[in-house]
Amino acid sequence: MKLILKQYLSSLRERGELDAILPDLLSQLGLNVYSRPARGTRQDGVDVGAVGSLNGEPEKVYLFSIKPGDLTRKAWNGDPIQSLRPSLNEILDSYIPNRLPSEHRGKDVVICICIGGDVQEQVRPLLTGFMSQHTTVNIIFEEWNGDKLAALIQSSFLREDLLPKGARSHLRKSLALLDEPETSHRHFAALIKSLSAVENINHTERLTALRQMSICLWILFAWAREAENLESAYLASELTLLHGWKIFKTYAGQKEKTSQFFHTAFLSIFSAYQQICGEFLASNILPHVGKRHGISSAIHASCRLDINLKLFDILGRLGTDGIWAYWGSQMYSDLDLDEGMKQKMLQEAYRYAISIKELISNNPSLLLPMKDDQAIDISLAVLLLALDENNHDDIRHWLSEIIDRATFSYRSLGTYPCILNSYGELLLHPKPEDKDYRENVTSGSVLYPMIALWAALLNDDNIYGKVSCLKEEHLAHCNFQFWFPDDHSEEHFYTDSDSHGAVLSHACVDRSKEELLVQVFGECDQSPHFKELSAIKFNWWPLIVVACRHYRLPLPVQLIEGFHKK
Repeated sequence: MKLILKQYLSSLRERGELDAILPDLLSQLGLNVYSRPARGTRQDGVDVGAVGSLNGEPEKVYLFSIKPGDLTRKAWNGDPIQSLRPSLNEILDSYIPNRLPSEHRGKDVVICICIGGDVQEQVRPLLTGFMSQHTTVNIIFEEWNGDKLAALIQSSFLREDLLPKGARSHLRKSLALLDEPETSHRHFAALIKSLSAVENINHTERLTALRQMSICLWILFAWAREAENLESAYLASELTLLHGWKIFKTYAGQKEKTSQFFHTAFLSIFSAYQQICGEFLASNILPHVGKRHGISSAIHASCRLDINLKLFDILGRLGTDGIWAYWGSQMYSDLDLDEGMKQKMLQEAYRYAISIKELISNNPSLLLPMKDDQAIDISLAVLLLALDENNHDDIRHWLSEIIDRATFSYRSLGTYPCILNSYGELLLHPKPEDKDYRENVTSGSVLYPMIALWAALLNDDNIYGKVSCLKEEHLAHCNFQFWFPDDHSEEHFYTDSDSHGAVLSHACVDRSKEELLVQVFGECDQSPHFKELSAIKFNWWPLIVVACRHYRLPLPVQLIEGFHKK
């Protein structure tokens, strides 16, 4: 396990990765972290500052200067801004005399050289000489290399008596099977579910569990990036974020010091989630969305079903990441971001919207879903696109194409959308000679009423009429439905531990647009459970989007209620 941890640490970057896990490690060791990494502010060489006692020694101040990977000659003194030696000089010349908190003055100071890897041999004499030259009665130096960090993580986060039985084995198997993403994810999911079972433990143990989840996710991410296969890490990041919220929601919004520890640990998981999703899309998807059949060809599928399933999966991921970017642009003050970062995130949301339009334009498989639950991915994409009125015509064109092709396929006994989910059953779909089969696999739908609802919101009589006509002429037997959270949803939404939710059946798409809007949003007024979800109360509403995508639940209608009230 120590070798696994050391390899993980050596592959971490400095910003947003190595400096993201170090504060949690120090807190777990019993230190009080008073200074955390920040962007855009002067650090004077200190990336992390902490105070406390280690190994029963007197209380000291620990100042960490962090560098990724091995300490090479260039990393030691090759860049006047980024190198380690100038940072150490800043700590000695500026931070300790001028910026050390007044309550900690007079305490011994330990300057910790923190690296993810090892000190290379040619640098060792230079580092040793520097440390000897600047060591005083009150200032000493320590080297926190990959070996030491790995040992501390192993003892503080991954001890046998802390991890549930079998958890270490699940982590090892998940890392070993990264080339088989589904199997790797299954082992990691078992690990996360065991860690998040915190009902009968105290606050300290819950905080440890949250930090363990964060560390395990960062380890998986580092190994997956090294293997150039982020699929398992992507799925794991969604699951870890949702299970992490299950623990953190009890402490969200509170001001006590304990709650701040939970907030920091959850943000570490959220940071890993964002980096994994962003890197997956930036490396594998975004560069190719503008190429005709670019993504379709890259799937290397054995049949068109594989292409269709993967394209809609990618569509949902783009929509989800774009929604997070939009949320971040609205939440920038709560996330300690400046105005420039707000605009950057808003531009990122626009970029994802453009990518969705290019993906649809260049991959015609996205004009006809094969599964009814692909309405979830369509809803995510439409929700992001609808945030900008300039995209409304694109939404109309896309939804019109979907309903046209679905209608034609049903009439001509082609491959129409169905309620099947089993891959084996989908391979045999459709069965043109079996009329009862057709009715059975189209007995219910969330796809068509979703299209009708958006047509009503966009005031498009043409699309709405097409859905009504399809319902009347061919799908009279089909139950058009909308999904709503119920009083059990808060308990089960984030972990999928049991079924939950309520259904509005027999949506009246055979009546006017106005009547459908009254029916659907009238039900929203009568259903208070959505507003009682913790993710909504604490304004982390994109967690609902992630849960719907990950666990394959229809998007709650309340998420688009604002478009009705405009």
